[in-house]
Amino acid sequence: MAVYTELPDAELASFLAAYDLGSLEQITGICAGTENSNFFLDTQGGRFVLTIFERLPRESIPYYLHVTEWLSQHGIPCPAPVHSRAGEILGTLCGKPAAIVQRLAGQSIEGRVPNEAEISALGQLLARMHLAGRGFPEEHPNPAGLGWCQETGRRLFPKLSPAERELLADERETQKQWPRDKLPGGVIHADLFPDNVLFQGNTITGTIDYYYAGDDAWLYDLAIVANAWCSFPDGSLDKNLAAILWQAYESVRPFERREHGLWFPYMRAAALRFWLLRLEAKHFPRGGQLTELRDPEEYQRILERRREFC
Repeated sequence: MAVYTELPDAELASFLAAYDLGSLEQITGICAGTENSNFFLDTQGGRFVLTIFERLPRESIPYYLHVTEWLSQHGIPCPAPVHSRAGEILGTLCGKPAAIVQRLAGQSIEGRVPNEAEISALGQLLARMHLAGRGFPEEHPNPAGLGWCQETGRRLFPKLSPAERELLADERETQKQWPRDKLPGGVIHADLFPDNVLFQGNTITGTIDYYYAGDDAWLYDLAIVANAWCSFPDGSLDKNLAAILWQAYESVRPFERREHGLWFPYMRAAALRFWLLRLEAKHFPRGGQLTELRDPEEYQRILERRREFC
């Protein structure tokens, strides 16, 4: 999340008039993230989040809103879209696609180490999310999957240091050997970092920011979570937390035999994806009123440490 677009009062009022939300009380920009402009929206009708989509093609956005609506209807705490009076979930604000979704209770634990109960709750919820998505009728390949990594790596290559180029070239070649279409899979969140999970105590009350969701191997989604939640500052894996995450997930969705040997390769694949994502933001920046750029070196360290396992 970030803020790239200013909101003139008249345009905002016209947009909100299409919804039964009551009068506007307060709107506040959200600075976290990199992809869209996001605002906390308080009205007489409740508390919501307003998103202006800065990069996604308009025709691809309904998929993400349909995913969260489906999952919320199947017991997963995520922000269901708010429908306009005309029944629409996607509108236009400042000439760009925009949507309003529910604002969920709770706080993220970003900035501190999760405890074992939080990691256990996360593993169980992720497995429930995967199983809940099995019946979702729309198909959508992971927008930041292996193909994206290969193409983004090519664009970034001239910008990198010799050491970064060597690492990237080896990863691009090695990871071609790990196709994910032969593993159990379906809808994945693909970005379930600590800032995208809300807690009240040890209970998860919300999962947000589904705008990288798509179809891919479920094990890959779990690997993204392991890297994001179970890594020490030097990039090494907290094996205790990772084991708790794995066991909690498996208690809801038992792993198939073909998944077991790919745990570390997919943590490596997930690390490459986020290293490239952060390098892309660094070397091809976009302007914004409120933006937060994340350190690529964090995921370079994680990638280098995961390479020690496979």
